[in-house]
Amino acid sequence: MTHTGADTFTAANLSNRWIIWHRPASYWSVAVPHLFLAALTGIPLMVSFLFSLDGLPSIPCTFLWLTGYPCPFCGFTRSFWAFSAGDWTYALWNAPLSGVVYALFAGVFIWNTAALIAGVCIQPGTLLRLSGRRAAWIITFISVLFLINWIYRLSLGLK
Repeated sequence: MTHTGADTFTAANLSNRWIIWHRPASYWSVAVPHLFLAALTGIPLMVSFLFSLDGLPSIPCTFLWLTGYPCPFCGFTRSFWAFSAGDWTYALWNAPLSGVVYALFAGVFIWNTAALIAGVCIQPGTLLRLSGRRAAWIITFISVLFLINWIYRLSLGLK
């Protein structure tokens, strides 16, 4: 790790390609970009560990109620709870894409919580930034993954 001045640190041989972090003058400059995402991802992770799925109020899927078919997101809540309970087999059988979503939630939570604890702003480097054409490809790819997951659930008759 090298010190590049102005309290900005980067990994020495990566030249800002993956991660950039810096220690701002005020902790508020850390809390504003990181607290919301830490809470947004941390609350579902913690709730899924602390409470059973049966103990939560169930909101029926409007798409399922209107059409009789599950929506592209049906099954993710059950899979999230199954991951937290350690039942990975059921979670991946129920909604295979839920494993990726769970890992992303955990990664975003760890990223932002680490920044809050260390008191630094952590930003993606050039390889992790989403800009223009790259963002469009990633959104298209994610949409296709959700479509494949939905087709999988429909083909098995899961609701």
